[in-house]
Amino acid sequence: MTALNRLQRHPLTEIPPASRKDLLGVGQNRGLAPMTINTARKWLANLGFEVRLVKPEHWIITHGKALPEFHFYSAVELSQFAAHRAHRYADTFTREES
Repeated sequence: MTALNRLQRHPLTEIPPASRKDLLGVGQNRGLAPMTINTARKWLANLGFEVRLVKPEHWIITHGKALPEFHFYSAVELSQFAAHRAHRYADTFTREES
């Protein structure tokens, strides 16, 4: 992944809508993972996120600092975030750190 396309959205699917109960929009299409868990972890690492598996099907993701931290409870949620929302958060965190 090059520096130019590092912060671009994953091209496979459209961004699912967010709601009050699902702020990151990862609860939509539960059966459809846009990428494998290994691909999602690599994608997130390339964006500067640290991905920790703390329990089976429970990941905690941070970006350079302890907070904020994102909790995901399925591989589908993690891949939805990686494909649709991670680039926006990485871009925001990168601008804040500069």
